[in-house]
Amino acid sequence: MKDILIDASLFTDRAKVHEILKTALESANYLGNNLDALHDALTSITVDTRIILRNLYHSRKHLGGYTETIAEVFAASAAANPHLTVILETVI
Repeated sequence: MKDILIDASLFTDRAKVHEILKTALESANYLGNNLDALHDALTSITVDTRIILRNLYHSRKHLGGYTETIAEVFAASAAANPHLTVILETVI
């Protein structure tokens, strides 16, 4: 299984979110800068992959409601793709 750790406390604005996700998912060449493209990338994963999103909710101060939308996209993508497991981890 492939593990990907993403520290979402680094999400300071929407552009940074997508920059970090492109790098983490190794899809800089085709992942668009929107959540629809993220969903497409996540649901096209064909190797068993576990993504750990650490500190996602700490990004609320910068992203507001976009944080919840990101969580929803990851959850929906994991539900649609049997090769994908997503863990939302909050470190206090």
